Amino acid sequence: MKLYDNPTSPYAFKVRAVLYEKGIDVEHHEILRESQRDELLAVSPRGEVPALADGDAVVYDSTLICEYVEQQHPSPALLPADAAGRARVRALERWADMQLDGCVIVFAIAELFRPEVGTQHPEALRRAGEALDTLYGSLDARLGTNDWLLGDFTRADIAVAPHLAVATFMGHGVPAKYARLTKWAERLTARPSIARCSQEALATFQASQHEPEPFFSGRRIHWRDARIEWAVRCGLGPWLLEELAADRAYFSPVG
Repeated sequence: MKLYDNPTSPYAFKVRAVLYEKGIDVEHHEILRESQRDELLAVSPRGEVPALADGDAVVYDSTLICEYVEQQHPSPALLPADAAGRARVRALERWADMQLDGCVIVFAIAELFRPEVGTQHPEALRRAGEALDTLYGSLDARLGTNDWLLGDFTRADIAVAPHLAVATFMGHGVPAKYARLTKWAERLTARPSIARCSQEALATFQASQHEPEPFFSGRRIHWRDARIEWAVRCGLGPWLLEELAADRAYFSPVG
């Protein structure tokens, strides 16, 4: 298997964690510079990381990659055996990849990639903060008395992990008032697969600060589906239109 990714991507994080949990050896081909975009497009028509090549099979989209890996390497299982349980895991994974990621990306733009946006649009940060608190509360309630989000450790826990890691890195980690979620986060970050992904993401992010043309850059942000929704939801719609007009926004190719 050959994995095309960038460790700072939350979706690459998710796929790496699944591979590490299953003990699968994979050849890493990291996409670290904008000049590698065409190389990535050859295996991922949407120009997104990650993409997985396994013999003649090429799979892109993190969820589809995880599904492929689960079918090819079912042990140890990261999905329940029953259909209802699998549906619950997939639903929570989708929630994490759209709702949680969309909210966290507002902080990433306004505090990390384009800090002037946070200064110019403080209301966006306030709205994102309120929304993130609600999302954390939802996860806390979902846990109940379980150690993991859906009982056993599953891909749902893995899917939440990278977005939580990014939020925590920017100073927006789980508030102490959500005691169950706080304990869950401690268990999660202590897991070897998650700790390894976090270390790889941090090292790559630090290295990118010295890269003239990093793949992820505030100069031209990659926009899609839920991230656009969340930018508009938090009041950044007019700003995003300005970014589009100035060609500072990237959309996946049509086709």
